[in-house]
Amino acid sequence: MSSIHIARHGQSLGSYSEEEVKEGISSKRFMKDDLVWRIGMSDWSPLHEVADAWGFDLSLFGEVTPHEKIPPDYVEPAWERRDELGFIKALYHTVKMVLLAPNHTFSRLRITGGFLNPLFYYLIITSFSISIRILLEIPLILKNPLLLGPQLSSLSQSNIIIGALVLIVISPLFFIIGIFFSAAVTHLSLKIVKGAHEPFEATFRTFCYALGSVAVFQFLPLLGGIIAAFWGVLSYFIGLKKVHAISAWKTFFAILVSTMISFVIFMLVAAVYIVTFGVKV
Repeated sequence: MSSIHIARHGQSLGSYSEEEVKEGISSKRFMKDDLVWRIGMSDWSPLHEVADAWGFDLSLFGEVTPHEKIPPDYVEPAWERRDELGFIKALYHTVKMVLLAPNHTFSRLRITGGFLNPLFYYLIITSFSISIRILLEIPLILKNPLLLGPQLSSLSQSNIIIGALVLIVISPLFFIIGIFFSAAVTHLSLKIVKGAHEPFEATFRTFCYALGSVAVFQFLPLLGGIIAAFWGVLSYFIGLKKVHAISAWKTFFAILVSTMISFVIFMLVAAVYIVTFGVKV
């Protein structure tokens, strides 16, 4: 069974197994009005409303009092509430919360709901950011073609412009392939270190919201890519830790294993390419 996420007064208490919840009820660590959520639920509910269905005994708490439903702004990300918030406001709020309050955001991340919403969010920000960056760099490259490297420095200005426009058009495809690959390798690594407590969808959604949000730094010249890379690692480190309810060390080792797997795959692909096309190293 999937983990049970528990919150109280707008603060996440963590993710627990059924046995841990039963023990927490017996010790009164968890209260009848705590909010709970697990895969398959459309929204958070008070513990007392699902206790019978899940086999939890709340008799020691006495009579159940009415509980106010979870406020609509509790569940993150705001992006998936854009119909009520508006496109720009939801986009802004999601970026802000992931960058400035990742613990809060990923503790409340709805880990189901499909792949399209997070993928759409990721593509909007990454594609727009990279497109703007490419357009800003075209004048610099036209002025100094050596920025492309010695092999491409002989390209004509028209070819450089056409190449840049083609790159803008096809970049979303590479972003889609990249995010699925990264999430898949990381989820495999989580399984290896026994930290995959939630399905692949949860890992994928974490990556989309973490890496999509930090892509806003791509607007910055020179250091934008470096900032995005480091902040991205920090964001999905926190995200994976919170979403899968695992320790920092287990999260670290999962990311380390995924990096090693990705490197091996890259080297194998490079070797096949060199052998196939006879590229001289």
